[in-house]
Amino acid sequence: MISTNFRIIYGMIKGLHLYLIAPGLAILATGCISPLDRTLEQTLGDQVKASQRTYRDAAASSPMVEVERRPSEVEMKLTPDRRAELDRIGGPMAYENKELDLGSDLMGGTSVKTMKLSLREAVQMAARNNLDVQIAQIQPAIRVAEITQAEAAFDAIYFADFDFQKLDTPLPPTSFGLGNFGTVQQDERTFTTGIRKPLTTGGQVTLSTLMERSNRNPSFFVVNTHYNANILLSLTQPLLRGFGEDVNRAQILLSQNAKVADLEAFRTELLRVLSATELAYWNLVLARYSLLFQQRLLERTIIERDKIENRLIIDATPVEFTQANSVVQSVRADVIRAENQVRRRSDELKRQINSPDLNVADETLLVPIETPTDLPIKYNLLDAITTALQRRPEIKRALLNINDASIRQRVADNALLPQLDVSATMIYSGFGTNVGAAQDLADEGDFIDYLLSLQFEVPIGNRGPRGLFRQRQLERTQSVLVYQNIAQQVVLDVKIALRIVIDAFKLINAERGSRLAAADNLRALDEREKAGESQTPDFIDRRLRSLQTLANTEISEIQSLTTYQIAIAQLYQAMGTLLERNGIEFSHDPVRE
Repeated sequence: MISTNFRIIYGMIKGLHLYLIAPGLAILATGCISPLDRTLEQTLGDQVKASQRTYRDAAASSPMVEVERRPSEVEMKLTPDRRAELDRIGGPMAYENKELDLGSDLMGGTSVKTMKLSLREAVQMAARNNLDVQIAQIQPAIRVAEITQAEAAFDAIYFADFDFQKLDTPLPPTSFGLGNFGTVQQDERTFTTGIRKPLTTGGQVTLSTLMERSNRNPSFFVVNTHYNANILLSLTQPLLRGFGEDVNRAQILLSQNAKVADLEAFRTELLRVLSATELAYWNLVLARYSLLFQQRLLERTIIERDKIENRLIIDATPVEFTQANSVVQSVRADVIRAENQVRRRSDELKRQINSPDLNVADETLLVPIETPTDLPIKYNLLDAITTALQRRPEIKRALLNINDASIRQRVADNALLPQLDVSATMIYSGFGTNVGAAQDLADEGDFIDYLLSLQFEVPIGNRGPRGLFRQRQLERTQSVLVYQNIAQQVVLDVKIALRIVIDAFKLINAERGSRLAAADNLRALDEREKAGESQTPDFIDRRLRSLQTLANTEISEIQSLTTYQIAIAQLYQAMGTLLERNGIEFSHDPVRE
């Protein structure tokens, strides 16, 4: 039975093939000429390439440059021994083994629980655990589901239908002399089953079989009950509008592009989070150093204030003591603010890394083990711009938008064509007084129906499709301009980031020179005190002001150092290579089940 059905199906396909030669030739002729304007496609591609080439040509002669800074006049005049002495008086090196006093935490405890953390560890934890990253990571998976839905439009469909009718119809007298009114009783049962397959060319193939039982009483036939069986193969196919894989698979292509765009959006978010993590890390470093500076300043101002208090019976006035006390209280307030800043920066970093072992609600303090360095970096403007144009996620998303616009224009171009559809059907029929007889007769292929039809229509004026096509043309032109705008912004981002790095590097020497000068001034006052100079209120006031100046310059110096580290991270972010710098491999299938 199965082999017989295969033979019948083969015969149907062969017969149907003869009726589809002419439509097939039309399909072939239409398919050889894509509706997409290839000249415009090439023009847009050339515009994109020219946009990038313009920026590269402008920076083609740029050499490899190492950021440099001139030593301050203060540094140039210092001997190595004097420089080492001043570094012990103030600056980051003077606090290497100094412990922080952070007071009580939000739970009222004074014993501080800490956890040491390197910059690389913080960044990698953020890449794995940050909630913003995890949120952005899900969107590409959503797009995968959308692709599956779009592809499902071409899945084969199995169908089965059953119809039942039982009718009792009154009739008038007949011409055969039956004077009484009568009735016709009909009992019909139909079962149809088969497979329907949409085609990527826009058509549809259907293969089905039907079995019908019909009972009629009275009947014009010899028998009251008979069975009909048929096997049907049909094809419907648009020849103009709606024809072609480019048109019918457009939604799949758009969904695939959307997935890639979401992956690039995920990479954008990852770059932002890593940059924010480095910023939080160095802000914590700055906060801890600032607290160290303020705590030492408080210790020193208290000593000076006590000296004035001891001289109240000699030459100090109550006003001078009150002023000194005011300085102490002002510094104490700065210490309190600095303590709060350390805890706040620690919590901000904890939120960025979102480690399971470091809950934001916990009062554990993060202790950064990195110290900001002032090592120079080398760069080449052409390399930096080229890398950014190749690696920035925004550039890749802009290119995908151009491709999306091209796909939509291709569909709109096809919609300009008239509607011309062909339908071809071949039916093997059988009849009998039982199911087997009807099926056997259908299998023998003695009764074959061939049906062929063409349907044509075109809107008068065709204004709707023309308007849509013009819209798609403009959208594609707009997408190229958007790309050029983004590329321009990317180049600007790189140049701004490079200038910030250079300025931050130069600023280190200026701030360091200021700190060394302040330390040298304090050293000179210490030498005068050791030499036996009288500790007059005026002298002590000068020391107080010198101590405050030193603390301020210490904060400015460490701020310039951390700013330089942050600027470097932001430069790599501007070039789109911050992930590689931190040893993080970006996965194109990032969602973990």
